[in-house]
Amino acid sequence: MSARGRVENPSGNHSMKGAREAIVGPVIVTNDAVVSGHAVVVREGRVEGVVPIGSLSSDLSVRDLGPGILTAGLIDIHTHGAGGKGFNDGDIEGNRVALSAYLQAGVTTVLPTLGAAPLDDMIAGIEAIDALRAQPGLPRVPGTHLEGPFFAPAQRGAQDISALRQFNTRSVDRVLSYSDAISMISYAPELGGAVAFTERLVGKGIVAAAGHSDGRDVDLWACQRAGLSHVIHVFSGQSSTVRVGPWRMPGMLEATLASDDLTVEMIADGKHLPLTLMKIAIRCLEGRLCLVSDSTPGAGMPDGSTYRMGASEFMVEDGVGVTMDRSAFGGSTTLISEMLPIAVQVQNSLPALLAMVTSIPARAARLEDVGQIAPGFHADFVLFNEDLTVQATGLAGEWFS
Repeated sequence: MSARGRVENPSGNHSMKGAREAIVGPVIVTNDAVVSGHAVVVREGRVEGVVPIGSLSSDLSVRDLGPGILTAGLIDIHTHGAGGKGFNDGDIEGNRVALSAYLQAGVTTVLPTLGAAPLDDMIAGIEAIDALRAQPGLPRVPGTHLEGPFFAPAQRGAQDISALRQFNTRSVDRVLSYSDAISMISYAPELGGAVAFTERLVGKGIVAAAGHSDGRDVDLWACQRAGLSHVIHVFSGQSSTVRVGPWRMPGMLEATLASDDLTVEMIADGKHLPLTLMKIAIRCLEGRLCLVSDSTPGAGMPDGSTYRMGASEFMVEDGVGVTMDRSAFGGSTTLISEMLPIAVQVQNSLPALLAMVTSIPARAARLEDVGQIAPGFHADFVLFNEDLTVQATGLAGEWFS
């Protein structure tokens, strides 16, 4: 990023410098409406406006996409890999394979996510991700999402327990020495030093997020007062209400659902959460709830395949990643666009549904110029079929199908 929050344009010929183009054909979904009979006017890789087709000037070139649904490019702020390749491997060419898979699936902006691992490995992962920021033919990469290593062992899920850490000055200083390459860090708010850590993240422009936590509501509130603004995968890796004598003590889950202004993630692969829990999340958090894939190298691989993330091995079973002992999910094997036909069962407003994969994750990650079809925003688009399957992806004027 040239400045925190602003997303660099991929290099190469994506920007269509000087060119003006009108995109016509599909209905256009904005944050609050479905618009037909209009065109999106693009200039130099950015949206100039959405105008009635009848008002287009004759000097514009016209790109007719045919029927379908046009929305802003999808944004995935929590994903570990795809196509057999994972970001924890620290391999630049492997990262290129995973990022290419996202673009084909309609994802134009992504925060590659690293799970808990030894610090040397996490640093290598950050460096390998940073090497592919603003690359032609790949999604925009504002920075890395570190999912760990500061987590509660009791809520580790599929995280490598041997890699989990408490906050200490040496570890924190080392991680934050890469702050320019980090967009988000998720951690357990109840750990000693979490409030001070939150304050340091906020000071460096990094999104502070709660996750894999065994704490109580007061722990979340304390970090929120210090600047924490986001919670990862609701219902997953979260403590819930416990009784202490006659008293009920709310956990991270209840604190998340009762929050007023936190942004929150949900994995809508139809495996991690049944529809009932997805409905609860939407009713409590509508307008602040975004979908994330939490995808793994297993995304796109058939049942029976195995994959690794860090030191841990997983397998694909019944369309989801699981630990080898089947005791926990090991991330999803579903890319974020593939979650839309599932999520539409609990959110039947098309603008609201698509906001969950565009403008809301952009707000959660504090990205200023992606996630909407609006003047000044990057001309990143997805063309969907009527059944919400991806037909084509547009990135700053170049189209991929």
